[in-house]
Amino acid sequence: MTPTRISGPITWLAVVLAVAQVLAPVVPFSGFGASPNESTTDLLITPAGYTFSIWSLIYLLSIVFAVAVVWKGATGTGDPRRLLVDLEVAFAGAAVWILVSAAEWTWVTPIVLTVMTVVLLDAARIAARPADDSAPRWLTVLTRVLVGVYAAWATAAVFQNWAAAIGADLADPQSLGWQLAVLLACALVGLAVTAVVGSVLVAYPLTLIWALVGIIVSAQGESTAVVGVAVGTIVALVVTTAAVTILRRRAGAPAPAAAR
Repeated sequence: MTPTRISGPITWLAVVLAVAQVLAPVVPFSGFGASPNESTTDLLITPAGYTFSIWSLIYLLSIVFAVAVVWKGATGTGDPRRLLVDLEVAFAGAAVWILVSAAEWTWVTPIVLTVMTVVLLDAARIAARPADDSAPRWLTVLTRVLVGVYAAWATAAVFQNWAAAIGADLADPQSLGWQLAVLLACALVGLAVTAVVGSVLVAYPLTLIWALVGIIVSAQGESTAVVGVAVGTIVALVVTTAAVTILRRRAGAPAPAAAR
């Protein structure tokens, strides 16, 4: 069955929102409010600053994807409209997150990121299903890379943002125990999602590893426990991705059964 083509305002809205999330950082960087690094709490599990450069990749992929959807009227998936709506919510959320972060609304930023994470994980579920054979192969690859990177970064960021809010108002930002619990929770969610979609959306575990390496770099000399958990999670992600990929190939299935 060929998926329904998409066209009209919903596709152009994706372009507008993809551009909006790119332009939103201009507000704090122009001196109106705090920049994201100024409005967050520094924690033992905060990744090194360079890891946040991944936003540049997300912004670029988002714009290319949105233009491609307008051009081709497809997303390379079997449910193009739902996937597009999920990504549009994420694009809008990213722009809103920058603005509420600039306003230093501590407890609003993790709520926004939670919404983004939910829709991006739904997008990951859709993108991991069998592809739309009528769409160009490059479009399917583009969609899977964008969704994998974006969903994984949101998975890491939402836990980081909740931890930052807790560290700002409720707990000691230098206390190790509760931060290890947050890191372990993030690891479990990331591993669970990887087990379901990681054999198709390889960008998902790779992006989580990028975030974890940033945590290791930041935590070196500060907390051996944080480094240990991050290293262990990286190993588990590699093993899980390899295992589900091998199982999928042996079964000859186009996608993980749980993602159908």
